[in-house]
Amino acid sequence: MTMLKRYVLIQFVKIYLLTTSGLIGIFLIVDFFERVDEFLVKDAPMIDLISYFIFKIPFIAFYMAPQGVLLATVITLASLSRNNELTAMKACGISITGITFPIIGASLVVTLLILASSEFLSPITNQKMNYIFIKKIRTEPSYGKIPTENLWFKSINGDIWNVNYFDPYNLTLRGIIILKQGKDNSIIQRIDARKAVWSTNKWEFSDGYIRKFNKEGVKSIKYFKNKSLNTPVTPKNLSKASVRPEEMRLSELYQQIQIQSLEGKDTSMKWIELNRNISYPFISVVMALLAIPLSIRSSRHGGLLFCVGINIAMGFVFSFIYAMGISLGKGGTFDPILAAWGPNLLFTVLGFYLLLTMDSEKAFPI
Repeated sequence: MTMLKRYVLIQFVKIYLLTTSGLIGIFLIVDFFERVDEFLVKDAPMIDLISYFIFKIPFIAFYMAPQGVLLATVITLASLSRNNELTAMKACGISITGITFPIIGASLVVTLLILASSEFLSPITNQKMNYIFIKKIRTEPSYGKIPTENLWFKSINGDIWNVNYFDPYNLTLRGIIILKQGKDNSIIQRIDARKAVWSTNKWEFSDGYIRKFNKEGVKSIKYFKNKSLNTPVTPKNLSKASVRPEEMRLSELYQQIQIQSLEGKDTSMKWIELNRNISYPFISVVMALLAIPLSIRSSRHGGLLFCVGINIAMGFVFSFIYAMGISLGKGGTFDPILAAWGPNLLFTVLGFYLLLTMDSEKAFPI
Protein backbone atom coordinates (compact mmCIF):
# COMPACT_ATOMS: atom_id res chain seq x y z
CA MET A 1 0.00 0.00 0.00
CA THR A 2 2.84 2.36 0.89
CA MET A 3 4.52 1.63 -2.43
CA LEU A 4 1.33 2.45 -4.35
CA LYS A 5 0.94 5.75 -2.52
CA ARG A 6 4.57 6.54 -3.21
CA TYR A 7 3.98 5.71 -6.86
CA VAL A 8 1.05 8.17 -7.02
CA LEU A 9 3.13 10.82 -5.26
CA ILE A 10 6.07 10.40 -7.65
CA GLN A 11 3.76 10.61 -10.65
CA PHE A 12 2.14 13.76 -9.31
CA VAL A 13 5.45 15.46 -8.46
CA LYS A 14 6.92 14.71 -11.90
CA ILE A 15 3.84 16.03 -13.70
CA TYR A 16 3.62 19.06 -11.39
CA LEU A 17 7.24 20.02 -12.13
CA LEU A 18 6.61 19.64 -15.86
CA THR A 19 3.33 21.61 -15.92
CA THR A 20 4.59 24.39 -13.66
CA SER A 21 7.81 24.70 -15.64
CA GLY A 22 5.75 24.89 -18.82
CA LEU A 23 3.46 27.58 -17.40
CA ILE A 24 6.42 29.61 -16.16
CA GLY A 25 8.11 29.20 -19.53
CA ILE A 26 5.03 30.40 -21.43
CA PHE A 27 4.74 33.41 -19.11
CA LEU A 28 8.42 34.27 -19.60
CA ILE A 29 8.15 34.00 -23.40
CA VAL A 30 5.11 36.29 -23.51
CA ASP A 31 6.73 38.74 -21.10
CA PHE A 32 9.96 38.65 -23.11
CA PHE A 33 8.24 39.85 -26.28
CA GLU A 34 6.42 42.56 -24.29
CA ARG A 35 9.54 43.89 -22.53
CA VAL A 36 12.40 43.29 -24.93
CA ASP A 37 11.72 46.47 -26.95
CA GLU A 38 12.25 48.66 -23.89
CA PHE A 39 15.58 46.96 -23.14
CA LEU A 40 16.71 47.40 -26.74
CA VAL A 41 15.69 51.09 -26.86
CA LYS A 42 17.76 51.76 -23.74
CA ASP A 43 20.63 49.71 -25.17
CA ALA A 44 20.69 47.76 -21.91
CA PRO A 45 23.42 45.15 -21.34
CA MET A 46 22.44 41.57 -22.06
CA ILE A 47 23.17 40.67 -18.43
CA ASP A 48 20.36 43.02 -17.31
CA LEU A 49 17.90 41.38 -19.69
CA ILE A 50 18.82 37.87 -18.53
CA SER A 51 18.91 38.86 -14.85
CA TYR A 52 15.51 40.49 -15.09
CA PHE A 53 13.82 37.28 -16.24
CA ILE A 54 15.75 35.10 -13.79
CA PHE A 55 14.69 37.31 -10.89
CA LYS A 56 11.10 37.22 -12.14
CA ILE A 57 10.78 33.42 -11.84
CA PRO A 58 9.78 33.40 -8.10
CA PHE A 59 7.20 36.13 -8.84
CA ILE A 60 5.68 34.00 -11.63
CA ALA A 61 5.90 30.78 -9.58
CA PHE A 62 3.75 32.43 -6.87
CA TYR A 63 0.88 32.88 -9.33
CA MET A 64 1.40 29.67 -11.33
CA ALA A 65 1.50 27.26 -8.35
CA PRO A 66 -2.31 26.69 -8.10
CA GLN A 67 -2.65 26.22 -11.86
CA GLY A 68 0.26 23.77 -11.79
CA VAL A 69 -1.39 21.75 -9.01
CA LEU A 70 -4.71 21.72 -10.86
CA LEU A 71 -3.19 20.45 -14.12
CA ALA A 72 -0.90 17.96 -12.37
CA THR A 73 -3.82 16.50 -10.39
CA VAL A 74 -5.99 16.19 -13.49
CA ILE A 75 -3.29 14.58 -15.65
CA THR A 76 -2.12 12.24 -12.88
CA LEU A 77 -5.57 10.88 -12.06
CA ALA A 78 -6.72 10.78 -15.68
CA SER A 79 -3.62 8.76 -16.58
CA LEU A 80 -4.16 6.36 -13.69
CA SER A 81 -7.80 5.94 -14.68
CA ARG A 82 -7.03 5.45 -18.38
CA ASN A 83 -4.53 2.68 -17.56
CA ASN A 84 -7.02 1.09 -15.12
CA GLU A 85 -4.54 1.64 -12.32
CA LEU A 86 -7.20 3.26 -10.14
CA THR A 87 -9.34 0.16 -10.49
CA ALA A 88 -6.40 -2.06 -9.59
CA MET A 89 -5.62 0.04 -6.50
CA LYS A 90 -9.25 -0.16 -5.37
CA ALA A 91 -9.10 -3.94 -5.85
CA CYS A 92 -6.10 -3.97 -3.50
CA GLY A 93 -8.28 -2.39 -0.83
CA ILE A 94 -7.04 1.19 -1.15
CA SER A 95 -9.79 3.80 -0.90
CA ILE A 96 -10.01 6.89 -3.08
CA THR A 97 -8.94 8.92 -0.07
CA GLY A 98 -5.90 6.73 0.38
CA ILE A 99 -5.00 6.98 -3.30
CA THR A 100 -5.33 10.76 -3.45
CA PHE A 101 -3.96 11.63 -0.01
CA PRO A 102 -0.39 11.97 -1.41
CA ILE A 103 -1.69 14.53 -3.93
CA ILE A 104 -3.36 16.62 -1.21
CA GLY A 105 -0.24 16.34 0.95
CA ALA A 106 1.99 17.39 -1.93
CA SER A 107 -0.27 20.38 -2.72
CA LEU A 108 0.00 21.44 0.93
CA VAL A 109 3.80 21.23 0.69
CA VAL A 110 3.65 23.39 -2.46
CA THR A 111 1.58 25.93 -0.50
CA LEU A 112 4.09 26.05 2.36
CA LEU A 113 7.00 26.41 -0.07
CA ILE A 114 5.29 29.33 -1.81
CA LEU A 115 4.62 30.99 1.57
CA ALA A 116 8.27 30.49 2.55
CA SER A 117 9.32 32.00 -0.77
CA SER A 118 7.03 34.99 -0.15
CA GLU A 119 8.77 35.59 3.16
CA PHE A 120 12.41 34.92 2.32
CA LEU A 121 13.06 34.74 -1.44
CA SER A 122 10.49 36.66 -3.49
CA PRO A 123 10.95 40.07 -1.77
CA ILE A 124 14.65 40.00 -2.62
CA THR A 125 14.24 38.86 -6.24
CA ASN A 126 11.29 41.21 -6.79
CA GLN A 127 13.34 44.14 -5.54
CA LYS A 128 16.19 43.29 -7.92
CA MET A 129 13.74 42.73 -10.77
CA ASN A 130 12.06 46.09 -10.18
CA TYR A 131 15.38 47.87 -9.81
CA ILE A 132 16.49 46.64 -13.24
CA PHE A 133 13.25 47.42 -15.05
CA ILE A 134 11.84 50.44 -13.20
CA LYS A 135 15.04 52.20 -12.17
CA LYS A 136 17.54 51.30 -14.89
CA ILE A 137 15.28 50.82 -17.92
CA ARG A 138 12.35 53.15 -17.27
CA THR A 139 14.46 55.47 -15.07
CA GLU A 140 11.55 56.40 -12.80
CA PRO A 141 13.05 58.82 -10.24
CA SER A 142 10.50 58.00 -7.53
CA TYR A 143 11.47 54.33 -7.28
CA GLY A 144 13.35 53.54 -4.08
CA LYS A 145 13.51 57.23 -3.16
CA ILE A 146 13.20 58.46 0.42
CA PRO A 147 10.39 61.06 0.70
CA THR A 148 11.96 64.35 1.75
CA GLU A 149 9.52 67.20 1.01
CA ASN A 150 6.19 68.25 2.53
CA LEU A 151 5.83 65.25 4.83
CA TRP A 152 2.57 64.73 6.71
CA PHE A 153 2.26 61.87 9.21
CA LYS A 154 0.87 60.92 12.60
CA SER A 155 3.29 59.63 15.21
CA ILE A 156 2.61 56.70 17.53
CA ASN A 157 1.72 59.04 20.43
CA GLY A 158 -0.92 60.76 18.29
CA ASP A 159 0.98 63.94 17.38
CA ILE A 160 0.45 65.24 13.84
CA TRP A 161 3.66 66.28 12.10
CA ASN A 162 4.25 68.43 9.06
CA VAL A 163 7.85 68.74 7.86
CA ASN A 164 8.69 71.03 4.99
CA TYR A 165 12.01 69.28 4.24
CA PHE A 166 13.87 66.25 5.63
CA ASP A 167 17.59 65.76 5.02
CA PRO A 168 18.21 62.01 5.55
CA TYR A 169 21.99 62.37 5.31
CA ASN A 170 22.47 65.14 7.86
CA LEU A 171 19.45 64.05 9.96
CA THR A 172 17.94 67.50 9.80
CA LEU A 173 14.36 68.78 9.62
CA ARG A 174 13.31 72.20 8.36
CA GLY A 175 9.99 73.97 8.71
CA ILE A 176 8.42 71.77 11.41
CA ILE A 177 4.88 71.94 12.74
CA ILE A 178 3.74 69.54 15.51
CA LEU A 179 0.07 69.46 16.53
CA LYS A 180 -1.01 67.81 19.78
CA GLN A 181 -4.62 66.68 20.10
CA GLY A 182 -6.86 66.56 23.14
CA LYS A 183 -9.35 63.86 24.09
CA ASP A 184 -12.01 65.37 21.82
CA ASN A 185 -9.50 65.54 18.92
CA SER A 186 -9.25 69.31 19.27
CA ILE A 187 -5.79 70.92 18.94
CA ILE A 188 -4.45 71.78 22.42
CA GLN A 189 -0.86 72.62 21.46
CA ARG A 190 1.12 73.62 18.38
CA ILE A 191 4.91 73.61 18.12
CA ASP A 192 6.55 75.51 15.27
CA ALA A 193 10.30 75.35 14.67
CA ARG A 194 12.55 76.56 11.90
CA LYS A 195 14.97 73.65 12.23
CA ALA A 196 15.55 70.41 14.14
CA VAL A 197 18.71 68.28 14.32
CA TRP A 198 18.88 64.70 15.58
CA SER A 199 21.32 64.46 18.50
CA THR A 200 21.77 61.80 21.17
CA ASN A 201 18.47 60.01 20.59
CA LYS A 202 16.35 63.17 20.52
CA TRP A 203 15.50 66.11 18.30
CA GLU A 204 17.11 69.47 19.08
CA PHE A 205 14.65 72.14 17.89
CA SER A 206 15.71 75.72 17.32
CA ASP A 207 14.04 79.09 16.71
CA GLY A 208 10.42 78.22 17.39
CA TYR A 209 7.19 78.83 19.29
CA ILE A 210 4.95 76.76 21.53
CA ARG A 211 1.29 77.76 21.37
CA LYS A 212 -1.28 76.29 23.76
CA PHE A 213 -5.01 76.45 23.13
CA ASN A 214 -8.21 76.13 25.11
CA LYS A 215 -11.88 76.40 24.14
CA GLU A 216 -11.68 80.18 24.00
CA GLY A 217 -8.66 80.22 21.69
CA VAL A 218 -4.94 80.86 22.24
CA LYS A 219 -4.04 80.26 25.89
CA SER A 220 -0.32 81.10 25.73
CA ILE A 221 2.56 81.67 23.32
CA LYS A 222 6.15 80.94 24.28
CA TYR A 223 9.23 81.50 22.14
CA PHE A 224 12.29 79.23 22.43
CA LYS A 225 15.73 79.49 20.91
CA ASN A 226 16.73 75.86 21.54
CA LYS A 227 14.60 73.04 22.91
CA SER A 228 15.04 69.27 23.21
CA LEU A 229 12.00 67.12 22.52
CA ASN A 230 11.71 63.38 23.06
CA THR A 231 9.31 61.90 20.53
CA PRO A 232 8.76 58.43 19.02
CA VAL A 233 9.64 59.93 15.63
CA THR A 234 13.22 59.05 14.68
CA PRO A 235 15.32 59.49 11.53
CA LYS A 236 14.96 55.74 10.98
CA ASN A 237 11.17 56.16 10.73
CA LEU A 238 11.57 58.98 8.22
CA SER A 239 14.34 57.37 6.16
CA LYS A 240 12.28 54.49 4.85
CA ALA A 241 12.38 54.46 1.08
CA SER A 242 9.20 53.85 -0.84
CA VAL A 243 8.77 50.10 -1.26
CA ARG A 244 6.42 48.35 -3.65
CA PRO A 245 4.05 45.77 -2.07
CA GLU A 246 5.66 42.79 -3.84
CA GLU A 247 9.05 43.78 -2.37
CA MET A 248 7.87 43.39 1.22
CA ARG A 249 8.02 40.27 3.37
CA LEU A 250 4.76 39.12 4.93
CA SER A 251 6.15 40.00 8.37
CA GLU A 252 7.20 43.47 7.16
CA LEU A 253 3.76 44.09 5.70
CA TYR A 254 2.16 43.08 9.01
CA GLN A 255 4.52 45.37 10.97
CA GLN A 256 3.70 48.24 8.62
CA ILE A 257 0.00 47.68 9.25
CA GLN A 258 0.53 47.80 13.01
CA ILE A 259 2.54 51.02 12.79
CA GLN A 260 0.04 52.71 10.47
CA SER A 261 -2.82 51.65 12.75
CA LEU A 262 -1.11 53.37 15.69
CA GLU A 263 -0.62 56.43 13.48
CA GLY A 264 -4.35 56.53 12.80
CA LYS A 265 -4.07 55.70 9.09
CA ASP A 266 -6.54 53.63 7.10
CA THR A 267 -5.02 50.13 6.81
CA SER A 268 -7.90 48.32 5.11
CA MET A 269 -6.05 48.08 1.78
CA LYS A 270 -2.93 46.77 3.53
CA TRP A 271 -4.99 44.13 5.36
CA ILE A 272 -6.47 42.98 2.04
CA GLU A 273 -2.99 42.78 0.50
CA LEU A 274 -1.66 40.76 3.46
CA ASN A 275 -4.60 38.35 3.50
CA ARG A 276 -4.42 37.96 -0.29
CA ASN A 277 -0.70 37.15 -0.15
CA ILE A 278 -1.36 34.47 2.48
CA SER A 279 -4.60 33.03 1.07
CA TYR A 280 -3.49 32.80 -2.57
CA PRO A 281 -0.93 29.97 -2.04
CA PHE A 282 -3.65 27.92 -0.30
CA ILE A 283 -5.56 27.89 -3.57
CA SER A 284 -3.23 25.00 -4.47
CA VAL A 285 -4.90 22.83 -1.82
CA VAL A 286 -8.36 23.99 -2.92
CA MET A 287 -7.57 23.15 -6.55
CA ALA A 288 -6.41 19.66 -5.52
CA LEU A 289 -9.62 19.07 -3.53
CA LEU A 290 -11.71 20.13 -6.52
CA ALA A 291 -9.67 18.36 -9.19
CA ILE A 292 -9.59 14.95 -7.47
CA PRO A 293 -13.34 14.19 -7.60
CA LEU A 294 -13.88 16.03 -10.89
CA SER A 295 -11.03 14.16 -12.56
CA ILE A 296 -12.10 10.71 -11.38
CA ARG A 297 -15.75 11.33 -12.18
CA SER A 298 -15.24 13.01 -15.55
CA SER A 299 -12.78 10.32 -16.66
CA ARG A 300 -15.73 7.91 -16.68
CA HIS A 301 -17.54 10.04 -19.26
CA GLY A 302 -14.74 11.13 -21.59
CA GLY A 303 -11.06 11.22 -22.33
CA LEU A 304 -8.21 13.33 -21.04
CA LEU A 305 -9.28 16.46 -22.91
CA PHE A 306 -12.79 16.28 -21.47
CA CYS A 307 -11.32 15.80 -18.00
CA VAL A 308 -8.95 18.75 -18.41
CA GLY A 309 -11.73 20.93 -19.83
CA ILE A 310 -14.05 20.30 -16.86
CA ASN A 311 -11.32 21.18 -14.36
CA ILE A 312 -10.09 24.26 -16.25
CA ALA A 313 -13.67 25.54 -16.39
CA MET A 314 -13.94 25.09 -12.61
CA GLY A 315 -10.61 26.87 -12.23
CA PHE A 316 -11.90 29.83 -14.24
CA VAL A 317 -15.03 30.00 -12.08
CA PHE A 318 -12.91 29.99 -8.93
CA SER A 319 -10.54 32.66 -10.31
CA PHE A 320 -13.49 34.90 -11.19
CA ILE A 321 -15.07 34.58 -7.74
CA TYR A 322 -11.69 35.08 -6.01
CA ALA A 323 -10.92 38.22 -8.05
CA MET A 324 -14.43 39.53 -7.41
CA GLY A 325 -14.02 38.94 -3.67
CA ILE A 326 -10.74 40.89 -3.61
CA SER A 327 -12.34 43.73 -5.60
CA LEU A 328 -15.30 43.89 -3.23
CA GLY A 329 -12.87 43.92 -0.31
CA LYS A 330 -10.96 46.84 -1.80
CA GLY A 331 -14.25 48.64 -2.35
CA GLY A 332 -15.16 48.22 1.32
CA THR A 333 -18.10 45.87 0.72
CA PHE A 334 -16.37 42.83 2.25
CA ASP A 335 -14.15 42.50 5.30
CA PRO A 336 -10.51 41.83 4.27
CA ILE A 337 -10.59 38.33 5.76
CA LEU A 338 -13.86 37.44 4.05
CA ALA A 339 -12.67 38.93 0.75
CA ALA A 340 -9.45 36.89 0.67
CA TRP A 341 -10.50 33.68 2.42
CA GLY A 342 -14.20 33.44 1.53
CA PRO A 343 -13.69 31.90 -1.95
CA ASN A 344 -11.19 29.40 -0.53
CA LEU A 345 -13.65 28.30 2.13
CA LEU A 346 -16.56 28.12 -0.32
CA PHE A 347 -14.71 25.94 -2.83
CA THR A 348 -13.16 23.79 -0.10
CA VAL A 349 -16.68 22.90 1.01
CA LEU A 350 -17.58 22.22 -2.62
CA GLY A 351 -14.53 19.97 -2.96
CA PHE A 352 -15.52 17.90 0.07
CA TYR A 353 -19.06 17.67 -1.28
CA LEU A 354 -17.77 16.29 -4.58
CA LEU A 355 -15.60 13.81 -2.68
CA LEU A 356 -18.58 12.61 -0.66
CA THR A 357 -20.64 12.16 -3.82
CA MET A 358 -17.86 10.34 -5.64
CA ASP A 359 -20.06 7.34 -6.42
CA SER A 360 -22.52 9.44 -8.41
CA GLU A 361 -22.65 8.61 -12.12
CA LYS A 362 -23.06 12.25 -13.09
CA ALA A 363 -20.03 14.28 -14.10
CA PHE A 364 -21.15 17.07 -11.77
CA PRO A 365 -23.89 15.95 -9.34
CA ILE A 366 -26.38 18.51 -8.08
